[in-house]
Amino acid sequence: MAAPRVAGGRGPCRILGLDPGSLRTGFGIIDIRGPDMGCVVHGRIEVKGASLAQRMARIHAGVSELLERYAPDEIAVERVFVNKNIDSALKLGQARGAALAALGVDSVVFEYAPRAIKLAAVGFGAADKVQVAHMMRQLLRIDGILTPDASDALAVAVCHAQTRRLAALVAAPDVAPLASAGRR
Repeated sequence: MAAPRVAGGRGPCRILGLDPGSLRTGFGIIDIRGPDMGCVVHGRIEVKGASLAQRMARIHAGVSELLERYAPDEIAVERVFVNKNIDSALKLGQARGAALAALGVDSVVFEYAPRAIKLAAVGFGAADKVQVAHMMRQLLRIDGILTPDASDALAVAVCHAQTRRLAALVAAPDVAPLASAGRR
């Protein structure tokens, strides 16, 4: 995982969060300005029903379109979760590879484990999808339909936003303690 750019941790920033999947790839773009976060757009790149090669090409094209249209400053991606089903893990890895290839060689990509994302977004590392969606609606003031793929991608972006803020705080110069009035 790349370390967040500390200098960029204080200013406004547009973050693209991606939740790669072999049938749907969720995306969420947020703008952060100081302590405020707002959702720019969210959704999913639907590729279900196509051949594997077509699905990967659609994911690549969809992510490329997001980059061109919304010009995010930073990109955060959910790290692959490997379970017992190796076939599912391979397909997920391929979808993630298609999304990452669309980002280009000059992009710095920040990766977060699913548990870290849930912890940053919800406050509980084992939160379920309903809890994640609820918190994304509350934090980003979203009305209407929020698919699980989109809410997970928004949670990735929020996790990155929280991480970059923490990095900026840690890098901040030490503050001198207040002098005590009348004490020596």
